Amino acid sequence: MAIEQIEKKLILVVEDDSVLRPLLVELLNDMEFEVIVAEDGQTALSLLQDLNESQSNIDLLLTDIGLPGMNGSDLAKIARKMWPDLSILFITGYSHGVGKLPTDENIKLITKPFSLGVFTKRVEELVARE
Repeated sequence: MAIEQIEKKLILVVEDDSVLRPLLVELLNDMEFEVIVAEDGQTALSLLQDLNESQSNIDLLLTDIGLPGMNGSDLAKIARKMWPDLSILFITGYSHGVGKLPTDENIKLITKPFSLGVFTKRVEELVARE
């Protein structure tokens, strides 16, 4: 009897904070997700384009809003053109400008600082929508 390989859900983490980024990646790995990482919006865009060109799927875009160069909101809009139902979790340390974000049932926002419990709950809610 062959053991079926369960495909891990893929999450792109886009976070410029060099302290927070590895913590998020470690937590997501512990939750048994496949994780790819970018430090800024432009690097994330290149990763998204590569995934799209290879006809791969992404299950969650987890992005800081305030990134150097391209911000998380603009990145999310481009990602949604590639995958219209893509789940997105925005992270921000600021509440101003939040009203300009796209909104639907596949988009959540958490504000820094946040508890690990809130973070894992939001991720699980968004990935479960698949």
